[in-house]
Amino acid sequence: MATSTQQAGIPQRGTQQAGTRQRRAEAGDAPRDRQRARTARGLRSAREAEASERLPAPPRERRPAMAALAVLLVVGGAAVAGLVALRADDRVAVLVAARDVAVGERLTEADLVERQVSAEGLDLVPAAGVASVVGTYAVQEIPAGRLLDTAMLNRQDPFAGGSVAVGVPVPGDRVPAQGLATGDVVQLVRVVDGTGEVLVDRARVSATSSGAQEGTTASGTPVATVLVDAVEAPEVAAAAAAGQLALVLVERAG
Repeated sequence: MATSTQQAGIPQRGTQQAGTRQRRAEAGDAPRDRQRARTARGLRSAREAEASERLPAPPRERRPAMAALAVLLVVGGAAVAGLVALRADDRVAVLVAARDVAVGERLTEADLVERQVSAEGLDLVPAAGVASVVGTYAVQEIPAGRLLDTAMLNRQDPFAGGSVAVGVPVPGDRVPAQGLATGDVVQLVRVVDGTGEVLVDRARVSATSSGAQEGTTASGTPVATVLVDAVEAPEVAAAAAAGQLALVLVERAG
């Protein structure tokens, strides 16, 4: 009886011992499993960090102000281009003096060149009217590059019919404050003891000068060249020499 009991207990002890060994083995494996898990997590984190470094940075969001400025620049550029195009359409070909032309010179085609200008409101000579200009005479000095207008030209020679050019000093107190310009029409007045006498009612200024340069008196007083009738020239020259001549602006050139 005892023997059978002992024999029955042998398997139970063996089973208990096997369970104990298994628990010990599992307990010993737990730290290793945790270590492996930590290692796996570390490797995974390293791989994820490396992958994130290789990813391209997301594009920066554009600021609204910069975007608005870019739109304004584009629109402004288009507006300027359109304005330039419109202005180009308004430009016309006119005649320009190719060289210096003196008073009384007869113009030829070689004296004229074309230039594109915005001629609105100006009495300029169009390039298509070159035939109407060739053969005319300059009634004033025309410097090279000057746009031609009808006030500068005349079909008749300004020296024909007895007209002559007289040089007269124009001190500051004997001319308008705004001064004189080539092509102006003036009245020549002799002033003696506060009394004025009109010598020439209308005389055209054909040239002017100022400062201490050619075309001035010995004292540096500016000189104007005026076109008058030959019969009037001696009296005008005498009044100018005596310092008695004053010039009254009647009409501006052009």
